[in-house]
Amino acid sequence: MGMNKEKLSPQALRTKQHFKQAFTELINEKGYSHVSVTDIVQRAAYNRATFYLHFLDKPHITEELKQEMFEQIKRKSMERYTPGKIITTESLDTDSFELVSFIYDNRSFFNLYLMEDTIPGLHQDLPKAIFELLDEQFTLVAKGGHDLNSKKFKLYMAHGTAGLILDWARNGYCESPREITGELINILQTFAVGFRVE
Repeated sequence: MGMNKEKLSPQALRTKQHFKQAFTELINEKGYSHVSVTDIVQRAAYNRATFYLHFLDKPHITEELKQEMFEQIKRKSMERYTPGKIITTESLDTDSFELVSFIYDNRSFFNLYLMEDTIPGLHQDLPKAIFELLDEQFTLVAKGGHDLNSKKFKLYMAHGTAGLILDWARNGYCESPREITGELINILQTFAVGFRVE
């Protein structure tokens, strides 16, 4: 969809974010299939014309919200690492995974993963984003002679990580992002001595 490719003003970006935020809140409250454009417009306190200036319809705002969060999941996971440098798992600390804090800060969106009536296809997005990230940008260094860089192993890691994160969400985020990061690091240390970011 070519509508969102041009450079938007800060105000236009803010307006779009307000619509997406309203949309996310409404899905949490009444389920995806029950949210209409009228609901979104009323919740965001704009008029319909403003909505249609930015989005074609409900599927368009849905796709854009999904795509934006998918890209953010991948970007946040990369932010602290220098390409080409080997990071040892021993050197990781509880601030090492930006992704966990990002999820915590965007709980309203990530709670949509827990709903039956949610954005179509959303359930596959978290493991898919983590897998693409591992596959494209991380080379793992194993303890012992195992190959941790096969697609199958990275798929296993992606689904395991997504599973832990969604379990955390399901339990109401009762552990802090640092505690969850600590658990993920402990798991990683059992099979990897380090990784290189490409």
